[in-house]
Amino acid sequence: MYRLISNCDREPIHIPGSIQPHGALLAFHRDGILAIHSDNASDLLGLLPGIGEALDQRHLNPQVREALQHALDSDDRHDDLFNIDLGTGTFDVIFSLSGNLLVVEFEQYRNTTVSLEAFPALAQRAIERIQRQQATQELINVVVKEIHSLTGFDRVMAYRFLPDDSGEVIAERKRNDLESFVGQRYPGGDIPAQARRLYVLNPLRLIADVAYKPVPLFPKNNPLTQAPLDLSRSVLRSVSPIHIEYLTNMGVAASMSISIVVNGKLWGMIACHHTSPYLVPRAVRMSCQLLSQIVSVLVERTLWQEHVQAIEHSATTRIKITERMMQAGDILHALAEQEPNFIDLMACQGGVATIDGRTENFGKAPEPATITALIQWLEANQVADIFATDSILRDAPALVEKGLNASGVLAARFHRERKGYIFWFRGEQIENVRWGGNPEKIYTTGPLGDRLTPRGSFAEWKQEVKGKSSSWLASEIEIAGQFRTGLQEIALSKSTMSERARDTLFATLGHDLRDPLQAIMMAAQMLELQDDSNPTKSSLSKRIVNSGGRMKRLIAEVLDVSRIQSGQGLNVIPVETDIHALLHDLRREVMTAHPGLQIDLECDSAGIALIDPDRLSQIITNLLSNARHHGDREKPIGVHASSTDEMLTISVSNHGAEIDPHLLPNLFNPFKPTSHNNQRHPQGLGLGLYIVSEIVKGHQGNIDASYADGKITFTMSFPK
Repeated sequence: MYRLISNCDREPIHIPGSIQPHGALLAFHRDGILAIHSDNASDLLGLLPGIGEALDQRHLNPQVREALQHALDSDDRHDDLFNIDLGTGTFDVIFSLSGNLLVVEFEQYRNTTVSLEAFPALAQRAIERIQRQQATQELINVVVKEIHSLTGFDRVMAYRFLPDDSGEVIAERKRNDLESFVGQRYPGGDIPAQARRLYVLNPLRLIADVAYKPVPLFPKNNPLTQAPLDLSRSVLRSVSPIHIEYLTNMGVAASMSISIVVNGKLWGMIACHHTSPYLVPRAVRMSCQLLSQIVSVLVERTLWQEHVQAIEHSATTRIKITERMMQAGDILHALAEQEPNFIDLMACQGGVATIDGRTENFGKAPEPATITALIQWLEANQVADIFATDSILRDAPALVEKGLNASGVLAARFHRERKGYIFWFRGEQIENVRWGGNPEKIYTTGPLGDRLTPRGSFAEWKQEVKGKSSSWLASEIEIAGQFRTGLQEIALSKSTMSERARDTLFATLGHDLRDPLQAIMMAAQMLELQDDSNPTKSSLSKRIVNSGGRMKRLIAEVLDVSRIQSGQGLNVIPVETDIHALLHDLRREVMTAHPGLQIDLECDSAGIALIDPDRLSQIITNLLSNARHHGDREKPIGVHASSTDEMLTISVSNHGAEIDPHLLPNLFNPFKPTSHNNQRHPQGLGLGLYIVSEIVKGHQGNIDASYADGKITFTMSFPK
């Protein structure tokens, strides 16, 4: 690895303070006052007004003055003027806006063997040939050939930019004696971020002579704003010294670059090189830019068609899977069925579906423990609901160390609380890359400190790239997003149906089961009283009573939950209560019911509080039951109560393992999946803590859980 020096990204290439010498620049305020000129302006254009003065009949010529006044009066960009004779020379005149200034550039006109009137016809025939191409590659081949023919550059080549911003030469026309660059790749750092921005903003760039001497602007800053003149849209803008060094090292004496912009981004570029200084007329350049714009539109259309076709192709599979899931009782089981499977939605080597800690693997997929580590990494890094990478080794090397045997991952989270994810995996795709020179950076020290130095050699440099998969396409990411949306809708629908079924169950428990259960318990108690001489009958009756008691408590909890979730709330009736006496009574009852259980109680300062005694008893009983089932049975449970004039505080603690931090957000929720996995209390539904929390809220109190010194503590605060 090499250290990243970002001097190229920091270089203010849009405000160089100078221009190339094959033309002159004037910048005017909106009132027609000259604000800035290039140092060579008088030499090339003749007599000019001074800074702070306006043009008059002595300056330039009537045609230019009229066009300039029209440009000053309009907010729209004025059309360029071609082949204008100013007496001192012939120029193409180009208008652009820079903030509050009108920039007028005078580029020296160069005669060509072909008349300017012929170029529109040549461009039209080139457009017709380009439009006949169907495939993107053939499209690029033709436009490179046409631009080579129109311009006469020694070399014309087309780059296509890859997802990592590197560019690969995919087409070329050149002089026969020059080495071919087709298939070579150039690092993304060759075109820094701010240069890419300018290539989108100003899609054609000419350097007529790489060895030129920059012409400064005067004054250096805009007199009104005291800021340098922004030359982003300028055709004469001076070039970065680093880029000049880069071209010199390539043996290039003149260059022209034309952007291929797709969806507002730099998709590709046509680079033209010449081995001697070469000024391409403005009209010819405009014809080339028109060709590139046509290519941009056609490439965008082709890519969109491919995108839509991929989405439509996946739709049939998605519909079949979602219909199957709607009919199934369990989403994961439905996903596990074959023909079709969700991994058929896109090219991949394997997939995993997971929810509530359960997983189903398909194809070549990681083990469940590795999937757990992957989910933890995604949540720890707070990534979006759709995450894609073509290199886990690059983006999450710790997962490779934990056994993630895939290079590319596309993840879609469809249920945040239940950790529901769909994963697609791609294996490593070893790639032999032919770089145009050593892609690693070389550093020197200059006025700006450490800076990147362009490669001195562009001889082919071969490299074997490992640890990467093929990149995920935009269409594949959209397919994953659509599938995620479908899963979310199904999960919501099933959740609604579950709630309805649960409400029905609650009603059944409350109405149809409570009375028969009460009759069974009364009968068992009567049997116990009538025949206590028979040990067997007495033991059976006690078991019936105990089992019936557990069922009664469960029904009471379920009915409490039903009242809470239906919006009725719990019935809380606060009265003045002796907390000390209540806690001591509860301690005796629980220890009697569970011989051997130790409870350390400290409540001498608890005092009197306005609280519902039955509901407080329910809270303490639930927390003691929770401590008994989950804590260390060899060590005592601690209960502590104290009060101030305003607040009663009660805590229940037990020795035990720390609660998983990932479970804390759902600790007080009902029907938690983790409640079913407790080997010490497999019948639990996760209702106890939920009811405790709701009772505390019903008293306008607070409850929280903490862990320290090997003990889990639930602390409640009640206003007195």
